[in-house]
Amino acid sequence: MRRASCLLLTLFVALPVFAQEHDSPAECAPTDTVDETRLLRQLSLDLLGRPPTIAEYEALEGDGAIDVASIVGTDEHLAQVRRYHRALLWGNLTEVTALAPGQRRISRIRSTGIWRVGNARRTYRGDRDLSCLDQLQTEFRGGRPVPIRTFTEGCESDRCVQEGYVMVEPYWAPGTRIKVCAFDAQADTGDGTDGRSCSAYNADENCGCGPNLRACAQVNGDHELRMREALADEPARLFEHVVAERRSYLEAFTTQETLVNGASAHFYRWMTGVESENSGGGVAYRTEMETMPAMDFTSDEWRVVERGEAHAGVLTSFGYLMRFASNRGRANRFYSAFRCEPFEPPAGGLPEELDDDPPPNLRERAGCAGCHDTLERVSAAWGRWRGASTYGFFTSDFMSMDEVRNDCARCQTDGGDRCSAICNTYFVTADNSHPLALDDWRGMPLARAWLTDEEAPILEQGPAGLVDEPHEQQKVTMCAVRNLATHLLGRELTEDEMLGWVPEMHEVFEDSGYDFLSLTEALVSDSRYRTTR
Repeated sequence: MRRASCLLLTLFVALPVFAQEHDSPAECAPTDTVDETRLLRQLSLDLLGRPPTIAEYEALEGDGAIDVASIVGTDEHLAQVRRYHRALLWGNLTEVTALAPGQRRISRIRSTGIWRVGNARRTYRGDRDLSCLDQLQTEFRGGRPVPIRTFTEGCESDRCVQEGYVMVEPYWAPGTRIKVCAFDAQADTGDGTDGRSCSAYNADENCGCGPNLRACAQVNGDHELRMREALADEPARLFEHVVAERRSYLEAFTTQETLVNGASAHFYRWMTGVESENSGGGVAYRTEMETMPAMDFTSDEWRVVERGEAHAGVLTSFGYLMRFASNRGRANRFYSAFRCEPFEPPAGGLPEELDDDPPPNLRERAGCAGCHDTLERVSAAWGRWRGASTYGFFTSDFMSMDEVRNDCARCQTDGGDRCSAICNTYFVTADNSHPLALDDWRGMPLARAWLTDEEAPILEQGPAGLVDEPHEQQKVTMCAVRNLATHLLGRELTEDEMLGWVPEMHEVFEDSGYDFLSLTEALVSDSRYRTTR
């Protein structure tokens, strides 16, 4: 103990002297000497997300060589590639209140253990506070439950009814059975009493959750969270897929493929609906994903599916579109994460707005044009994709980018009808626009407003049009080099590295056909990485 105390005292006394003589401890300083044991640990942590195993250390002692190529080709490394890209995408959907518009929200009543769809109670039973009875439903007519109790006293409507419950095996828990209010549990997916299809959005008394409750979900319940996580992970899985096949990195922004597991496949098949009642038609909620496989909800296998030609890789995935609910938000994240060109205000702040009624075109406003001249044009690439926390693609039948939509042009004018939510959200109307915008763009898609005729084609090209020109591709691939180099070095790059090393590594990346794994191998084989510790 005395010897140990002396050593500790010596270290304690000597440390301030050492600190005065060196900017940092020798153990942390850059070095020209490569310690293979340290390098193995560094590579393992960066590329595999874990320290080396004893066997891996022993293998190094055998021949003293580290086979980087064998590391970057492993499933462990591809999982790190996925996590890396999910971080770039800010991949989560925790702020999305409902995965599908008009989502049927099923929940469990604590006192009885019965499951019901709360947001359809008024339609089913005539009263928003009325639930079903805690007794088994035994009488049906034409496959529909016959009310057990019918009354009017104290009802919100002229007629209130109550049915019993039925036993159902829910999609999220195969092999189990739960009590569900009979109206809510109806499995017939035909038409409601109003003649509309019993899609996920029709709360008609003849429409229920469908077989095994497939069209319903409990918000923030385990099964809904499972779908939410799968959809948030989808764009990162697509990056991993492209990288694993050693395809051009650019294909992650253009491919019509995506990947689904059991939970996300269930969502796309049964919870996205077919068409919204107030959309006016022409909204492809499933975005041409008819090849969706029939998978068990609990399956963790990820399968490749083909989407329609409007899709553009991760940029039209559910996880990306819902995470960034506005077209400007989508464009901003793309430019920040994948072009390394974030939109930032002037260093001195925005100038004072002198006009009492500033122009509605942000490309013309003082201090705004520097960002919005580009941002407005780029955000138009998502002009046919829904925003405002809803998911879907507007077909040309629904929205013409070159023609006025008459109902949106006439609403709120000369005593006309009130503008619909669709008109106010996606078209220029009196409710959402400045008088100057109305003069020029009334009834036109908001995404088309203020674009020149030369800029307008991006509306039809979609997000894939952001990476179809050589100079755009170079911006994205150069940013990919910069992002990965910064990530691996654990620090910002110096000016000399930006001017010399990044272009050098980009040339390697380009020569490989933009193979992300080849870029990774080149970066970790470089002396800058190997002498950093």
